[in-house]
Amino acid sequence: MATIFVRRIFGRLPWRWGPGQLRQGGQADIVLWAMDFSFGRENRLTRQRDIERLLHEGRRLEGKLFAFRVLRKDDPTPRLLVVVGKRVGKAVVRNRVKRGIREGFRLNKELFMHLDVAVIARPEASQLRPGEIAREWVREFQEVYDGTGNASHP
Repeated sequence: MATIFVRRIFGRLPWRWGPGQLRQGGQADIVLWAMDFSFGRENRLTRQRDIERLLHEGRRLEGKLFAFRVLRKDDPTPRLLVVVGKRVGKAVVRNRVKRGIREGFRLNKELFMHLDVAVIARPEASQLRPGEIAREWVREFQEVYDGTGNASHP
């Protein structure tokens, strides 16, 4: 979900702006696409009550490297819970996997609108690099989630 902001700037413009962007009188309309690529507090599942509700009432989906719990909600703000157990590896490895999962979520938030998602990493996920982790878990999520919470593959 991209939001468009239009800002009018008066006065001198930086030299690198081309003449196509200038209007008479030194005015320019600049259109900025502001994708929210942050992973702020509003995108984290932190309250115990919300976590328990997701784990008990959420739909369980299984992938090769990750398991998911998904719960639809009315609020459009997507929220994420990352679970990486000690079976995945030592602390450095677990933190690398968590960073990769958060990165994939941060870059693909529009896929998770109106959802609370728990991502549970399996030990095999530790073999991937962080960039691969980000791509792979999002790909697996898309494979197993069809938008209704039902598994798309029987």
